[in-house]
This record gives sequence, C-alpha cells and structure tokens, in this order.
Amino acid sequence: MTAPDETAAVILEPVQGEGGYAPAPNSFMVGLVERCQKHGILFIADEVQSGFGRTGKMFAVEHAGIEPDIICMAKGIASGFPFAALGTRRELDDKWPTGSHGGTYGGNPMGCAAALATIEIMQEPAFLENVVARGAQLTAGLKELQGEHDVIAQVRGPGLMVGTEFHDAARVAAIQKHCLDEGHMILMNAGTYGKCLRWMPPLVVNEREIDLGLTALAAALKATV
Repeated sequence: MTAPDETAAVILEPVQGEGGYAPAPNSFMVGLVERCQKHGILFIADEVQSGFGRTGKMFAVEHAGIEPDIICMAKGIASGFPFAALGTRRELDDKWPTGSHGGTYGGNPMGCAAALATIEIMQEPAFLENVVARGAQLTAGLKELQGEHDVIAQVRGPGLMVGTEFHDAARVAAIQKHCLDEGHMILMNAGTYGKCLRWMPPLVVNEREIDLGLTALAAALKATV
C-alpha cells in the first residue's frame, strides 16, 4: 500500500443524490478503495445526503465495509439545522495548517448542539431498525406498483433513500403534481432527465405514513395514464 498523496483523490457519493438515488455496487466501492490504497490516492466519501441513518446504517459506506480517508457530512447530521462537518484520520488532519479550511456551517454552537442531540438519538438501537423496516416496506410497496404499471422502470436504493425510475419524464411531472394536489404529498425528482422520483421521508416515519404515501402514488399512477 502506498502512502496517500494529498494531491490525488477520488470523490464518490455511495448513493447518488441529485444524480438519481443510484447506489454504487458494494463490489465497485471495495475495488475502488483497494485501488486507491494501492496507488496512494485519497478516497473521499460524500455522505451529505446518504449519511446519518438515511440508508439504514449511520453511513452508506458501511454497507460495503469500507473506510474512507475523508468523509463529508451535513444535512442529517443536525436533523436539518444548518451544519456540516468533515471526518478524517488524525495524520491527515495534522497536515492542514490551522485556519486553512473553513465552512459556512462549521463551528456553529447551535449546530453543534443539534448534531450531538441527533447522534445521541440515532445511537438508540430501535432508531435504525425502524429505518430498515420502513425502507423495506416502502420498497416492497413500490415494487408491487411497478408490477402493475409498466411506466416504472426501476425501484432502487437502500433504507429510506429510495428512487423510483420512470420511462417518461412528463409522467413524473404529472405524478408529482397529482401527489401534491390530491395526496398532499411532496415528491422531488432527480437524475439528469428528471425521470426519477426520490423518496426521502423523515427517518421517524411510521408504518401508516408509508402506506399513505404509497396510496397517494397509486392514485397518481391511475389518474395520469
């Protein structure tokens, strides 16, 4: 293994966010990290969207059993309160001169308090268990709808970071409008062509609420044929 070269780095979202909620295969991430280590390249995981329980584990890289050199964190770290952080090993951090790095949301006392409270709650065993269970419920329901509506191309994503890919972007826009107007549910799209509906409910979502979301989508699919 070659010592890391601070001038060379690979940055990866373990699960793409704006790119369409597409998870990187675990075997790909493992192989990528092995090559980075072999050639002295830093591996940086962008977990701004996928971190802090969103995928059913504290961080998405845990699904592949890998450890990044640097991890980028925000959003869920403080339950939506504006806050961000970087994690790295001490030997890398020591190479940054004091004051060489800063961030808009770093070091905010209220943000720190919100992050600490969030992390404490997430460490309760039942918390992530609920994310996994509700994610399985959501995915199963979406795949059932996929079997009934061939406009749905794919259902993908771990935990409560689930994408529903459609063949037609116009249909996605119509479904979003129907879900908002009739189901009182906000859905965002993602991906280069806007063909993916992304599901990112609060991590404390319950079984009934998931069912309500699936019911709203089912109604939209029928109404927008």
